Amino acid sequence: MNVTRYLCLTGLSFITTLGYAQTGQPFDADPFPNSKNPASKNETKVFSPKQAKAFKYKKVNVKHTARYEFYERVENAAKEKQRILKKLAKPQYSNKLYFGHKHKPKKRPPHKMRYCEQCGIRH
Repeated sequence: MNVTRYLCLTGLSFITTLGYAQTGQPFDADPFPNSKNPASKNETKVFSPKQAKAFKYKKVNVKHTARYEFYERVENAAKEKQRILKKLAKPQYSNKLYFGHKHKPKKRPPHKMRYCEQCGIRH
């Protein structure tokens, strides 16, 4: 029983070695030669200590995506709102005494008051 197993195993190994010997390719050749593999057949690998260093990824600088443009619009709108609020904080807009004037109107005595065409009031 053991002898027959031994003969079968040696026969199978002999047939497989014969099959590879007939192909003319080395034993560790690619089993699927027509597959689309990026590695070329003539590629030789050489050890180099520079390849052992970690690869640094560069930050992608894409400025034409919809998300980037959206955030840029939001930031610009926020800047514009801050600018308007800063302008409205001036007394020309916040103080009622200025009422339509860039500079505070001069207070005159009642007999010297003039009619103002900007606001329609005598002052």
